[in-house]
Amino acid sequence: MKRILIGSLLYITAICLPQESAPITDDPWDLDGPCQKYVEKFAVVQSEMVACATNWSIPPKVCTNCYNNYRDFKLYEYETKHLDTVYSLDNRTCSQVIYDNYLLSYSSDISTALTAKIWEKSRCDSCVTLTWDFPHNKSDVAFTQRTLQFQNLLYEWRNCVVNYTSILDDDVDQRNNGSKLCSLCKTPFDELYAYYWKIYTTPDVDFCVDVETTMNDTIHLWDDVWKCAEKQDRNRDLAGIMITFATLVLLTALFYAASYIQGGGQTRNLVRYSRLSDPRGQRSRLLSSGMSDADLVHRALPAQGPSSSAYDVPIHQTR
Repeated sequence: MKRILIGSLLYITAICLPQESAPITDDPWDLDGPCQKYVEKFAVVQSEMVACATNWSIPPKVCTNCYNNYRDFKLYEYETKHLDTVYSLDNRTCSQVIYDNYLLSYSSDISTALTAKIWEKSRCDSCVTLTWDFPHNKSDVAFTQRTLQFQNLLYEWRNCVVNYTSILDDDVDQRNNGSKLCSLCKTPFDELYAYYWKIYTTPDVDFCVDVETTMNDTIHLWDDVWKCAEKQDRNRDLAGIMITFATLVLLTALFYAASYIQGGGQTRNLVRYSRLSDPRGQRSRLLSSGMSDADLVHRALPAQGPSSSAYDVPIHQTR
């Protein structure tokens, strides 16, 4: 009984005594524990950029809708590359741990994909200008003037469509008739298309993917959905195609006719070398252009005198 009481007292005392403090890191086996919080924050800004790009993927409009997410992502990326005062347990900087310590760096691969495959491939610099101040964790965002002008013209056309549908809201049949819409909003649409085409055909000037896809969808809506493409315009396009085709046919005919006339009007026969007989007799020697007929006669006659023979005739040589 005494032993039981003593054991119970020892057990209760062990429970009541304060426990030793936990190790410095939650996971004492994690060499990179001090860097983990930076990786977790980096994952948040990367995931927000990915989510925004996915949400604005149909049609692609990352530049004009995700520039804030991209700015936050790039600013914190710069911070992770300059963690020179924070060290892992093996005395390596957290920047080295995140980007250089292992064979694979998921953070680096994701950053490269977001920058090169999404932002740069969308040509976002053509529509959005980002002025970086990385050391002070700041960045200024501004839209280019041509993007603002395109947006203003686009809103004018859309406002025209909205006003038309609101005026004829009670008349469903007339509202569904696209001819009225086309006639009322043709002018703002033509101005929008003319400005877009002017920028599109200007050398060394480009639009981002946002503007291109927006214009393509606008044209598709105007021409194919609302049937606003004028018939005379389509007939004019068809006439242009027919004229171009007729011109090509005429030029081709003239080319072959000129070739026939230049050849004397005779059909050329191709020589089949397999039917030719082998050349016979002594081959003609090649003579230089500087050798005259008198030289040939003089060299061909044998020398006079009893000692002369056929072997005294000089051998012809080409010069």
